[in-house]
Amino acid sequence: MTVGRRTPRSHGVSAVVRHEPPDGGGDVPGLDAGRGRHVLTAGLLSVSVLSFVANAVFSRLLGRSVYGAVGSVLALAALLAVPLSAVQSAVTRQVAVARAGVFRLGWPVAATGVGAAALVTAAFLLVPLLDPLLHLSGDWVVVLLGAYLGAILLEGVPRGALVGERRYAWVGLAAAGGASARLAIGWTWAALRPGTVGPLVGAAAGEAVTAIVLLVLLAVGARPGPRDGSLRIRDVGLSVVGFTGLLSLMSIDTVAARHWLSPQASGYYAAASAGGSIAFFVSAAAATSIFPDVAKGVSSRDARAFRVGLVEVTGLALASAVALAAGAPLVVLVVFGHHYVAATAALRILAVSYGLLGILSYLVSHHLAHRSRAVLLPWSGAAVLVVAVVVAHGTTTAVALDALVASGTLVVVMGAASAYLELRAPAVAPGRSARRAGPTDVSRRGERSP
Repeated sequence: MTVGRRTPRSHGVSAVVRHEPPDGGGDVPGLDAGRGRHVLTAGLLSVSVLSFVANAVFSRLLGRSVYGAVGSVLALAALLAVPLSAVQSAVTRQVAVARAGVFRLGWPVAATGVGAAALVTAAFLLVPLLDPLLHLSGDWVVVLLGAYLGAILLEGVPRGALVGERRYAWVGLAAAGGASARLAIGWTWAALRPGTVGPLVGAAAGEAVTAIVLLVLLAVGARPGPRDGSLRIRDVGLSVVGFTGLLSLMSIDTVAARHWLSPQASGYYAAASAGGSIAFFVSAAAATSIFPDVAKGVSSRDARAFRVGLVEVTGLALASAVALAAGAPLVVLVVFGHHYVAATAALRILAVSYGLLGILSYLVSHHLAHRSRAVLLPWSGAAVLVVAVVVAHGTTTAVALDALVASGTLVVVMGAASAYLELRAPAVAPGRSARRAGPTDVSRRGERSP
């Protein structure tokens, strides 16, 4: 289907995304693909900044012990959300590399809607498990956790499709709007009724706002057309495995700190983790906006997009990590207050660790584009980190050092695996497609683990 035209045959009105719209900024007047990508990066960065502000507000309003519980619940929520949101990467890859003009997404949207409702219902069953683990009080916390996860599941398909279409700007604006709603609602609730419920109300409401906006944008941009593509279950599975392992590595130390350290120490660690995560989100935002080009480059056996993206993501990760580590005392004092001065040492270490995790997120995306089983590697790092924390968890600094070693080791290993994938790929002359370059299809070639 040519860009901007309707297909002559219509097979219903279920959501069908158009491949590569004329405006890379997502039909926003005056925005090309490059500028639209910058808007998306800025929007995703605003999510992390507003999340950082929310953590600072909650740490002051709730106190160290209650904030430690909030931090552990939100870290657990991020961990549980990964299998739900990983569908975004699978959808993005399929839409970005599709040779046909449209890609039907009606059934995945319907399936995620049913799944979101099921998650809220199932949340009641988790109360006996999560209450003693995280020292919570009140069933509403777990119910709100289910609502938060349901909203994330619901937004995965439209977000992935819009990014794959390179409708970057609208996705960035929707993400920023949801993060703003999260901060405003959570802050108001926590100020009126201090406790663990307020931050979860804000989190669930913010994700619900984002999901609704993205679904509307997908519906507005849909066009009736034939079934030229479908979502592959294997791609969804690889995305779930890869990003679940990554976020397990990213979140499990905060959950473990809540369980093994004292309530006050876990509050310090939650503050350090919230501050250090800025280094991750800066580079991960860039990685998300670059992914469609990387996936298309892998499909056409052109490594230039991967190399350019790696330089950009690594530069952002290292710059943000160094800045956070150098300014850790000021960040703790200004954002969290003098009561959290003990979190400074852990913040210095976690800033570097989260920067490395940002690079790792880009490498995971690269292996997903290749359909490589190397996406399993973050799971090994998460398992080793859990064992290390259990063995040596005396202080917040000890837990942070465990996280740093795990993330650094995985960056080296997965970076070497990515280099191997690119080096063994045959060069393609300009103007030639991947299928004409050789008898081995790139998707089949990527199925073998390096």
